[in-house]
Parts: sequence; C-alpha cells; structure tokens
Amino acid sequence: MATRERQKSRTRRALIAAADELFAEGVVPTVPAVAERADVARATAYRYFPTQEALLVETTFLGDSEALRDIPELARTVADPGERMAQAVKTGAEWTLEREARLRMILRASLDPASGTPRPARRRGYIAALLDPLELPAATHDRLAAALTLLFGIDPIVALADNSDIAREKIPDVLAWTARHLVEAALAEAATGGRAASG
Repeated sequence: MATRERQKSRTRRALIAAADELFAEGVVPTVPAVAERADVARATAYRYFPTQEALLVETTFLGDSEALRDIPELARTVADPGERMAQAVKTGAEWTLEREARLRMILRASLDPASGTPRPARRRGYIAALLDPLELPAATHDRLAAALTLLFGIDPIVALADNSDIAREKIPDVLAWTARHLVEAALAEAATGGRAASG
C-alpha cells in the first residue's frame, strides 16, 4: 500500500512538473500535453486530472495557495466589513501578482472561444462568504457583489498594470482601498434607504 501511494505521489508530481514546464514555455497546459511531457499514459493522467480545469486548479490556482483558501475566514476574524473586504482583495492581488505571467497566459487563452480554456471563478464564493454577515437590501447586496467581482483575479491587475501609472507593488493597496470604499458606500446607502446612491 505504501509503495502504491508513493508511486501515485510521484506520478502526480511528474504531471505537475510537466505543467510547470509548459507554462514556462508560454503554453497553457492540457491534460494530454502534460501526459505526453511527463511520459505518463493519457488514461492515467485523466485519473489524476479529469478535466483541464482540474489541472489548472491544481497547478496554478491552489497548490501552495493557503492564503486564498483562508479568505472566507476573514468573515469570522475581521469585524469591520470594509476592512474585511479590503484585506481579502489585497491578499488576492498579492497572490495574483506573484503569478502574473502564468495567469495572463490563462486569461489570454480563455478569451479565445476555440481554446475552451476555463477560468475557475472562485471570486463569487469569496465575496458571498465575506458579505454573508451583512444585512443589506437585496438590490444593494447584488450591486455590491457585482462590483466587487471587478477587484479579484488577474483582470484588475492587467487593467492597472497596463493602463495606469501606479507602481506594480502599489496595485494591491489601490484595489484594497477601492474594496473598502465600495463596502462603506453600500452600507451608507442601506442606512439611508438608498439616498446615498441617488445623491
């Protein structure tokens, strides 16, 4: 049993290493390509990664990403809702900047309808968990949740890095500032029965 587990672990590591090599070459990996690079049978590779999405999640989006997994916990540990969202957005932006080149490749591939490259949409889950403690009118909640989706992922990093004069290392702070003010504006709107939005 121990020998089998070691073999499975070696195979998984070989597949992930092959995916890393493909990323380094500017290629978004697929399960067949990773299997070929790792000299592993396709059927075996699909047992570890049934879809390209599963492969991308393992090799890019999770892996060593404990910081991302902890984001929903901020709803329990940070009382101030604006600060809670700001910390979440800053954490996400810092993580994304560390993987910017790889995530840009995935973004580029996902924009090509023929590629079929998925983009795991975890930001909705983060936002839902972080907003859950707040009591907001449904319309305000929905607008806030939609606006906050603009602050997670590679998209805002690309927008700010490519179209503003802000230094790259300042991007997480800019996004955190925006998140905090969005939450504060929504809370003010709720407290005044919607007058903040119209005034």
